[in-house]
Amino acid sequence: MKQASMHVASLTLDEMNPRHSQPTKSLEESIAALLEEKGAPKLLRLARSIVDRGLNPTELIVVMPVGDLNIVLEGNRRVATLKLLHKPSLAPTEQLQRKFAAIAASGEVPRRVQCVVAENRQHAAPWIKLRHTGENDGVGVVKWSPAEISRFGGRSTPTEKARLLTDAVSAWFADDEELIADVAAVRENRITNLGRMIGDPDVRGRLGISFDGESVVSDFPKDRMRQILARLFHDLAGTVSVDKIKTKRQRNSYLQQVEDDLPKLSERLDEPQRFSGAASSASPETIKKVETSESSPAKTPRRKRPDFEKRLFQSVSLRNVSLRTSEVFEEAKRLSIDEMPNVAAIMVRIIVDIVVTDAADQLGWKRGQNDLKGRIGAALHQVDPAQDKPALSGAWRFSQKDEGALVLKTLHQFVHSWQANPLTSEVRKLSLAYGPLLTEIDELIEKKRR
Repeated sequence: MKQASMHVASLTLDEMNPRHSQPTKSLEESIAALLEEKGAPKLLRLARSIVDRGLNPTELIVVMPVGDLNIVLEGNRRVATLKLLHKPSLAPTEQLQRKFAAIAASGEVPRRVQCVVAENRQHAAPWIKLRHTGENDGVGVVKWSPAEISRFGGRSTPTEKARLLTDAVSAWFADDEELIADVAAVRENRITNLGRMIGDPDVRGRLGISFDGESVVSDFPKDRMRQILARLFHDLAGTVSVDKIKTKRQRNSYLQQVEDDLPKLSERLDEPQRFSGAASSASPETIKKVETSESSPAKTPRRKRPDFEKRLFQSVSLRNVSLRTSEVFEEAKRLSIDEMPNVAAIMVRIIVDIVVTDAADQLGWKRGQNDLKGRIGAALHQVDPAQDKPALSGAWRFSQKDEGALVLKTLHQFVHSWQANPLTSEVRKLSLAYGPLLTEIDELIEKKRR
């Protein structure tokens, strides 16, 4: 088989596509068959992916020339989606036509695709079969396990954080054979259960651990962590199944059961220590204490917020800002972070700016109003002059201290740089960091009015 670049318009959908319950008789009928039942949402998501990122270059379309036609043997969903983007009227309903048209208008739609040309169906059949019929004893596509998917996705998922913790614990207590055996059992068979536990901020806070990139950060001396970690891994490797830690109430109940094994809050280190993977068995690195959402329950409890925000600033209510600011804010709160990360990222910057500017106008602040950093800084100094409110640590860090990847210039880049591609995790982190500041500003406006 050879490769060739072909125009989308020259490609013909396969009327004998195995996805169809019976052969189709036209392009419109083939597209309608692919859109039936649950097919429409999937093709719409595929359309969005194609417009945002282009076609997957690792999977080529397979065609078979028949006279003047190039019949698609592999890749009918992709080609159908491209045709719908170029000509939305091919969709069987007006609603789908509008949706495909809207997606097409939001970016570039490929007009040519790279194809593999097969002489006939028999020539292509063995490869197409391998593509769609599973592992075939290792000859076909071997699916990743949940652990492999997690490793590929990086350290941001609870499961991969759990894996990072198992690496650290194995290095910390390499001399404890029983603990190491339990760690190995959890890593092999119960890693998602451990991820469920440490994905809970209350559990992390009481254990005194947090995560910073590839490092595990401990608020307690390593030796004081041994007892609770031994108990946790022993329980997870044994009788504590997912059904016993599925809900937050169950996880809190577990913490109460192991209270005697937990390190005492009075034993907290003045400065937390960072341990990085296998290297953690060496001397730990002492780091500057930074109050985050993952640390220090000994401090004044912060305002309760959802652990996972689906919408921008969803836990924040503003009642004392001006009417226009309130209206823009409420409209922004309707944005789904996962569905519209680019718009959400831009709106984080806009909302923060208009709220701090609104507060400055209402309360007569004159200093530090020349740029966004100054305006945020002026607001922070008003609501947290001692810089000791844990809930505002993220806003201080991201806007004033130039620490980490989400510094203030990132907000500017989301608006002004088309090379900036915000991740949903970044937008969510910024929303959680600046949300408490917006609440504090709103409360300060109310207080000043009294």
